[in-house]
Amino acid sequence: MKDNIALIGFMGSGKTTIGRLLAKALDMKYIDIDREIERIEKRPVTEIYKEKGEDYFKDLERKIIAEESLENNIVISTGGDSIIDNKNIKSLKETSFVVYLNCSIGCIYERVKDKTHRPLLNVDNLYETIVELYDKRRILYEISCDFIVDIDADTNMYDTVDKIKQKYILS
Repeated sequence: MKDNIALIGFMGSGKTTIGRLLAKALDMKYIDIDREIERIEKRPVTEIYKEKGEDYFKDLERKIIAEESLENNIVISTGGDSIIDNKNIKSLKETSFVVYLNCSIGCIYERVKDKTHRPLLNVDNLYETIVELYDKRRILYEISCDFIVDIDADTNMYDTVDKIKQKYILS
């Protein structure tokens, strides 16, 4: 069994919510990579993107994932596009049981449609953008994970936590 659990998936798939509950259920430390970046930078992700650019944000993300992956007994919630960077996946795969929260597009849309804190989704054609990004990333999520949990609007988060917990313990 690997020492950590890393949650990957599209924006709005539930990584933060499931991650917190999972860490509590397993008595593990919890870290949300985006929140950690905001804590270090003392400003929201949207401002970091606007003022410093995506490359700056990605460099911070890579550094924090590499550092946090070296910890033991931790649940890591990654950013939705962290899997695009091979170094992130390498860091996570070496130390973590990687779980892909495979959330349906309709559910993602409902969860993010009124949010403004996701720079890549601050667009006029939100649904089409979600579909396009999701289609590009889906294969990366699938090949990067050790376990897939399907999620839709009717999925119970406690059942999801239990599925991940049981699979992790048996890994």
